[in-house]
Amino acid sequence: MRIRRTVRTLNPEARPDDIVAGQHSEMPLAVDLDGTLILTDMSWVSIRRVLLPRPWRIFRFIWLELTGQRAVWKQRLGRLLKFDPAELEFHPSFMEWVTGEYARGRELYLVTASDRLIAESIAAHLGIFNDVMASDGDINLRGANKAEALTARFGKGQFGYAGNSHIDIPVWEAAGEVIVVNPEKGLMDLVGDSADIIFT
Repeated sequence: MRIRRTVRTLNPEARPDDIVAGQHSEMPLAVDLDGTLILTDMSWVSIRRVLLPRPWRIFRFIWLELTGQRAVWKQRLGRLLKFDPAELEFHPSFMEWVTGEYARGRELYLVTASDRLIAESIAAHLGIFNDVMASDGDINLRGANKAEALTARFGKGQFGYAGNSHIDIPVWEAAGEVIVVNPEKGLMDLVGDSADIIFT
């Protein structure tokens, strides 16, 4: 599957300060968390820190996953997880660029399938996001669910989106700006020339 838009050009090796003023977008930018803003997945961080030290909890969470309640177990893990956002590894060049977008007044939204409690903690630490959209115990905000939520809030084609995974393709299809960050293996074969900006 290929995303439907034409590339507006940016060399994947370019630094954030190589993006000229004419390439700046004014539309709100939705930023994915796991694998995009940070170079890890908060679900795995939660599992390692909450479940592995207390393995008797694992069966309860497996049951929730098997019964289609992923948003529920994410919320429960989010309530139990203790972490310092400053210890997370952020994507360096993308973090520099997105901070520059904030500095020039662009609206930024942290939009993630991680639980809201986790996302809000990270957003508060960074201090650059206008709002957080995240999984909440009812909706697992990924893929088509994320695309629907962003389209409902901003309108189709009226927001930019930065992501890293094939799961993000429905979101990019609804977005007006396609930003690929830390692409997973094989993703660029699907995206092709449709990315506006790429951070490797």
